[in-house]
Amino acid sequence: MYKELNNSSVKTYIDETPQIRSLLLNEDESIDNIEVREIGDGNLNFVYAINSPKKSIILKQAVPYLRCVGTDYPLGKERMTFEIEALKIEKKIAPDFVPEIYYSSHEMSLVVMQNLDRHKILRSEMINRVVFPKLSEHISTFLADTLFYTSDFFLNSKEKKENVKKFINTELCKITEDFIFTHPYEENETNEYSPKLDMSVVKSFRVNRDIKVAVAKLRYKFMSEAQALLHGDLHSGSIMLNLDETFVIDPEFAFYGPMGFDIGIYLANLVMSYLSLDKSEKEYREYVSGMIKDTWELFAQKFKTNMINHEKKIKSLQFDYTNGIKHYEYFVDGFINDIFQDSIGFMACEMFRRTVGLAKVADVAGIEDLDKRAKVEKRVLLTASKLITSKYQNINEVINEIV
Repeated sequence: MYKELNNSSVKTYIDETPQIRSLLLNEDESIDNIEVREIGDGNLNFVYAINSPKKSIILKQAVPYLRCVGTDYPLGKERMTFEIEALKIEKKIAPDFVPEIYYSSHEMSLVVMQNLDRHKILRSEMINRVVFPKLSEHISTFLADTLFYTSDFFLNSKEKKENVKKFINTELCKITEDFIFTHPYEENETNEYSPKLDMSVVKSFRVNRDIKVAVAKLRYKFMSEAQALLHGDLHSGSIMLNLDETFVIDPEFAFYGPMGFDIGIYLANLVMSYLSLDKSEKEYREYVSGMIKDTWELFAQKFKTNMINHEKKIKSLQFDYTNGIKHYEYFVDGFINDIFQDSIGFMACEMFRRTVGLAKVADVAGIEDLDKRAKVEKRVLLTASKLITSKYQNINEVINEIV
């Protein structure tokens, strides 16, 4: 039976759950030997760091409402089921980039996992101007493998369709549909604006025909194209890392959707970080723009390698004839270009919503000088407007638009 936990009742729950208790304590040890601390700062769930002399773990529980709003915004706690199942699949496909899962309970809507206490959140580290030389290599591998190995290019038809059915994540997809593809482009009570934001820019993109049509197409694509299992919320706050390791966390928005969505959301957060930097910070600006370029190019290279290596598995495409493999590679290149175009569009949508929508990014919203913040926000909106209405041949053209 479900019950919402708090700092004190977590201990009782652990004491009554042998699978968790044995992780933390020896058989004869008292539950008083563990320390519980609520550390969640996200929009949806409660997260507890639990420490004992034996081990440190994280317990994450979904509650039946949107945490950042409160009980006035009901939200099914069953969303944790999607996170648990996504973590299991991602761990199998990309074991180096997903934390260990020790225990899960669908009934209690919770998961117990590895405590990444030697790692930091990517967003806060970028705000502190930390450089991570291995990040683009790691994230591009995570994206190329999780997107390929959950798609029709690898799974048989039955497996793929069963997976799609398993990840009908109705409520959280609706949140994305509303907060990324709808509310920012209208007057809506959930939108939030910084005090000095140039509202003429906001009004202009809301009535721009090309922008509105492009967003409508992307919204439809998000709702209808079940290409692969997505993380669904792959921003710089969903990545924990140090100089050697990178972990992707919090896939509660997981569902089957267009591959470019995960890539675009991640790249958008890098772009917003870049645009928040002073021009005097030349070295870090070059590092961030380099990450944008490297992430896409490494992803494309690795995804193509997966496609070529598994060409014989993709029987339905019928390329088993003279010159067939060359024709297949032509198809692969075109498919990756389609992902690229989608990624740039979704990138722009994330930039719009993070500026005028409910959820901000600290890279920009944390700028204390309100005049400076307003200038950065205007730059974000104008850049997003160009990205979503233009056609780009490669990532270098996109970077030239940003820098």
